[in-house]
Amino acid sequence: MSRDAETSPADASAREAFLYTQNPRPVGFPVSFRLKGRAIEVERMGRADRMPLERVAAVRLSYEARSFAPGALKTKLVFDDGRSLVLTSVSFRSMFDARPQAAEYGRFVRELLRRVARAAPGARYEAGRPFPVWVLLAVISAAIIGALAYFAWQVWLVGETAIAIAAAAIGLIGIWQLEPLVRHNKPRPFAPDDPPETLVPRG
Repeated sequence: MSRDAETSPADASAREAFLYTQNPRPVGFPVSFRLKGRAIEVERMGRADRMPLERVAAVRLSYEARSFAPGALKTKLVFDDGRSLVLTSVSFRSMFDARPQAAEYGRFVRELLRRVARAAPGARYEAGRPFPVWVLLAVISAAIIGALAYFAWQVWLVGETAIAIAAAAIGLIGIWQLEPLVRHNKPRPFAPDDPPETLVPRG
């Protein structure tokens, strides 16, 4: 019997949970994240850096809107020496071609959180943006959408139908981009064994 035939689905799933690869920028090289025991190994262009998970001071989950790509889920690890590590759920192939890989991302991040919880029991776990940033984001988003709606209404009243329709269309695009940015980034703590599914999908 071949080695592949002996591999169980559970073994394959475990390997997927321990490795995550993405190209984080439209112009750049792939980055691989591999969980090895109580460390995460980051490989870029053939160079591997090992970062101990017991040094993690905080984990933040958030959502980012992208102009030419699907919205990206983001995990940021902050270490006690000031270093940080970021991975997202989108991998770029070109400037206008980005591949969502939420399932692979979710599997990896859930395993990462379990290991951080064991290695660094004092780490903080936060979802969304810091509260002042989130409030500012919500206020600016509401102001932008409100201004576009008011402008569209005013030009409609004076008979500029085409301009009103264009303004309304821009407002709808703004809602499509800004609403999930505000909703997903509401600040709240979370438990490492139960992260919010909107930010860490189940694989």
